[in-house]
Amino acid sequence: MNKKSIAIDKKYNYTMYIVNLYNVKWTRRYTYEDIAKATNLSFGTVNKLFSGKYYDYKLSTLEAISKFFNCSIHDILIEVDDLI
Repeated sequence: MNKKSIAIDKKYNYTMYIVNLYNVKWTRRYTYEDIAKATNLSFGTVNKLFSGKYYDYKLSTLEAISKFFNCSIHDILIEVDDLI
């Protein structure tokens, strides 16, 4: 077997997470624009964070949003069953 076929034959276990910002305690109501300005994230990124869908987020994005809400990254991530 060549390397390519070996890689295809392997089984991998993945853990999927979604970002749920409704799990954290909000001190007041924020608009997406407020959050984007305070975290230096784009409005589009903040919008994706609140969508509840899977995106490939950077760790720096998760850190910025966690710092904004004064919580840990673990507080905003929810483990879900593999969708693939």
